[in-house]
Order: sequence, then C-alpha cells, then structure tokens
Amino acid sequence: MSLSVNRKLVLTALICLLLYQVGTWITIVAGAVWGAGAAVIVAVVSYVSARLAKRGATSTIWFLVPTLLFTVIPLLAKLWSAFTSQTGIADMLLDLTPLLVGFVIPVILLSMVYLDLRKKSLTDGI
Repeated sequence: MSLSVNRKLVLTALICLLLYQVGTWITIVAGAVWGAGAAVIVAVVSYVSARLAKRGATSTIWFLVPTLLFTVIPLLAKLWSAFTSQTGIADMLLDLTPLLVGFVIPVILLSMVYLDLRKKSLTDGI
C-alpha cells in the first residue's frame, strides 16, 4: 500500500477510537442522546482538523490538538473517578487498565505512526 493509503487508514482508526471513547464516556455521564451528540461533535472536529492539517507540515497542530483533547478529557475523568473512589491502589490500576490498553495507548501509537507517515509523504511529495 502507498503511504497516502496507510495514512488514511491510520487516521480512520484514530477517528473510530475517538468516536467510540468519547461517545461511551458521555453516554455513561449524561445519557444516550448526549453520547450521540458528542460523537457527532468529535467526528466534525476531527474532520475539520484533518482538512486543516492537510495544508502543510506546519499545520500538523490541527491534527494533534483534537486528538490530544479527546484523549486527555476521558483519561482525566477516569483518573478523577479512580482517585476519588474509596478503593485501593490495585483496584484503581485495574479500573484504569481497560482505558489505557484499549484507548490511550492505541491513540498514542497510531498518532506516532500517522505523524511519521505524514512526514515521509511530505518529503516524498505525495
């Protein structure tokens, strides 16, 4: 596959992870209607940011900011609930593990690959 196809596949995976996690988090906090609304907002912000990031290497911030924002907010909410609960450190770590393994770490790894593919495609002129 070409670099541009790989970049598009990685971007699609990132958007799916963000949609799922933010939608799940908002659904738990506020209900299904708000979860669906949040998923739409994440999709729109991700799409607009991806379009702005296509303008050049200096516009990479448009890719990073929404990705980090939609990753940090659920992580902080989960950390807050873990620290405010009356459980031990082992239970707190067990509570955080699914979020870290199923969302935060994949988003970080996919972001690193996407940025590397983007850098290579910009230097190759793709």
